[in-house]
Amino acid sequence: MSQVDRAAPDLSVVVPAYQAAEFIQARLGALCDFLEASGLRYEVIAVDDGSHDDTAERIRALARPQLRLLQRPQNGGKFAALASGMAESRGACCLFTDADVPYHLSALPQMVHLVLERGFHLVIGDRTLPGSSYGEHLGPLRALATRLFTLFIRLFVTGGVPDTQCGIKAFRGDVARNLFPLLRERGFAGDVELLYIALKHNLTLRRLPARLAYQGRSSVRPLRDGLSMLRAVLAIPGRYRAGAYASPELEALGREDYAQPETESA
Repeated sequence: MSQVDRAAPDLSVVVPAYQAAEFIQARLGALCDFLEASGLRYEVIAVDDGSHDDTAERIRALARPQLRLLQRPQNGGKFAALASGMAESRGACCLFTDADVPYHLSALPQMVHLVLERGFHLVIGDRTLPGSSYGEHLGPLRALATRLFTLFIRLFVTGGVPDTQCGIKAFRGDVARNLFPLLRERGFAGDVELLYIALKHNLTLRRLPARLAYQGRSSVRPLRDGLSMLRAVLAIPGRYRAGAYASPELEALGREDYAQPETESA
């Protein structure tokens, strides 16, 4: 494992937000309260992705010393916001989650442990694993679109990663700061792209059950977003063949000696 900057926090949490004024203050407040009690040295980077409501003002009003606000001048998409936040991160472990902070916060210390102590390059939530609880009820159209999209991704892009879209993922800091600049997708397909790049560079990955704790309104439109994502995903292997994801740094990380740890219960 690479040497860690002792002045850096253990954990950087990057939270992209767009038109989130209704809930962002309460959800970020709960996140900061939990991290304060956890004993981790942390920072939270909230990225306002060109909101037209009071999202930025609500974040500023929290006035937490470990909370930073980045403002993008216009809406660029979830992964445009995440790339901006990861570029500013200092953590030995970098994690992102959705603006409504939907998953049980107890997963965060475990993800940090798996990255910093157990040596995984990535740790991702996976809603298909035993022990997951995901209370969202999907309508027939969205359920069908989700199943078809997942099947396509597993067959043609990410192989053994059945849930690419879970909204909580953690990375070793050096992995995050070398991986996110390579991303070309700015919307929901960015999850698929980052996992594709990680797998192609032989980075080590651990999946954990995902337990939903808070359910906000979904912004996903099954038909339009599903078709858009399929078109985006189809472009990813071609970019790889063209050398768009070449990274000497990630290649070197993928060659690190790695002893597979014993299985842990989540």
